[in-house]
Amino acid sequence: MAVKNINEINRDLDAIYQTRHVTNAMYMLSASAMRQGMERADYNRAYMRYVCTAVKDLLEKSPDVRNAFIDSDGYLGKHDTAFLVIASDKSLCGAYNQNVAAVVEAQLQRVRADGRETVVYTAGLKIAEILRARGVEIYRDFEGASQYPSMHHVYTIAQELIDIYRCGFVRDIYVVFTEYESAAKQSVIIHRLLPLVVENFETIPIDAPYPARMTYEPSSEEVFNKMVPQYLQGYLYGCFCSAQICENLSRMEAMQSATRNADEMIKKLTTAYNTARQLTITSELTEIAAATELIRHSV
Repeated sequence: MAVKNINEINRDLDAIYQTRHVTNAMYMLSASAMRQGMERADYNRAYMRYVCTAVKDLLEKSPDVRNAFIDSDGYLGKHDTAFLVIASDKSLCGAYNQNVAAVVEAQLQRVRADGRETVVYTAGLKIAEILRARGVEIYRDFEGASQYPSMHHVYTIAQELIDIYRCGFVRDIYVVFTEYESAAKQSVIIHRLLPLVVENFETIPIDAPYPARMTYEPSSEEVFNKMVPQYLQGYLYGCFCSAQICENLSRMEAMQSATRNADEMIKKLTTAYNTARQLTITSELTEIAAATELIRHSV
């Protein structure tokens, strides 16, 4: 292997220093985005406690509530199951997108093995690209929703999912996202959005001493129809916030690892530079000494 000269080593050092600046900057940006996502998730969690309490109360204490959000009587049999997959618009976040894609692919295989059909929505350009490469047909990709979660995006997505469910296009709808539990643990979750069942709200406490049966005005069905879209929007917004936290955490880890690797390469190249420089100086001194000796003997 040829030994690099000083100029080559300097060029390599400059390139690695520039790369290190980029990876370090991306780490700090991801850390800031993660903190913002955690704040939004906390606010949404407080809001969802009240919404889930109301929905659970309606499901438990108004047994006469029967509509499309609870049963599948309107199912027309076009597609059995819809999946909304939330991941990343960008790469450079380690195995984050690949982990989500692996779970989705396995779930689709199980559903199809039961003889059911599927329709897949995605929120994230990168996850859509990965799934298409694996032979999964994407019905629609909601661009920008995962990178910049907003209630506008969530309202659009929730409304479309409600529409395809109400018109009987699908029998049930699931959301696939990465749930943030701690800095050391994030899990890919598959949660059924529709139809709703009481079991989904078992962990929601009801603090107020409500009577066994409630009377709602104008009717329990009317109130339920208003509450479910709010529940879906709030839950989906929480999914997007959690996915954004996990994405940025994965990107932080990837950029931190890249920065450490750059530091190691800089250290090795600096040692190589000092060695090459010392060899150059030694060679020049040897040449000067040899020339001086040659002049002395020639005189």
